[in-house]
Amino acid sequence: MTLDIPAAIEDGLSRLPTRVAAILFVAYLAVGALSTITSQTLGAAFQDWVRDAVPAANPGTGGVPAGGMGPGTGGASPLALDVGVAVALVLFLAQVVLAQAVGVVTIRTFVSGARDRFPEDLSRRFGWVVLNALVVSVVVGIATFVGLIFLILPGIYLAVALYFVEFEVIVEDKGVVDALRDGWALTAGERLSVFLLLVVLFIIGLISGIPGIVLGFVGAPELVTVAVSLVVSAVTSLVAVAIGSRAYVQLKGEGWTPPGSASPFAY
Repeated sequence: MTLDIPAAIEDGLSRLPTRVAAILFVAYLAVGALSTITSQTLGAAFQDWVRDAVPAANPGTGGVPAGGMGPGTGGASPLALDVGVAVALVLFLAQVVLAQAVGVVTIRTFVSGARDRFPEDLSRRFGWVVLNALVVSVVVGIATFVGLIFLILPGIYLAVALYFVEFEVIVEDKGVVDALRDGWALTAGERLSVFLLLVVLFIIGLISGIPGIVLGFVGAPELVTVAVSLVVSAVTSLVAVAIGSRAYVQLKGEGWTPPGSASPFAY
């Protein structure tokens, strides 16, 4: 089926002013906050580890690494927790898993066409799907990154061709290999349209960074900047997933229905 980008945008946006989308917004906001906290915590913990390790390995530095890192670097991370590297890494990885779980819920919801309530089969093979979605995200990310290293165009091509692979895992409960194969096939013949869709989603992502830049430029308190950025990022992320989900439904074809649903608009 031909991908109609304006229709996907309209269809996706129409699913946002709903009770279900409001709940998902709160979930995205919470995940964004946890991501910020755990990222800052891991960064600060790593800095502390380097600050403590480097002088021991290089006597004579006066307790300050060659890069000038010294006491007080934690001030750059106002939300960082005072924990060690191991704990910080565990917290960060736990946040990654939680974010993926929220992503699974969001995609299954928007693909099903749910508006007033979540799909009845939302928890179907949930743990297995979250794990496979994480694996396939890493695989696609590495493939795209390698393509970008060698030449920009191969990386962009892979990002386009494999964009719906994660959807195949989340919606169709497919394993990594099957999802890679079928996700690749799904975009065949529509990769220019998918590329244009990704341009739209990229622009939406850029919008999420504007408030933070403006607030930082005018000297707003960092916590205010972070809070506003989290809200805007939650909104734009939800918009992007809604549009991508409805584009996925288009490409699956008119006769396709999500697993466990009587029709794509059963809810």
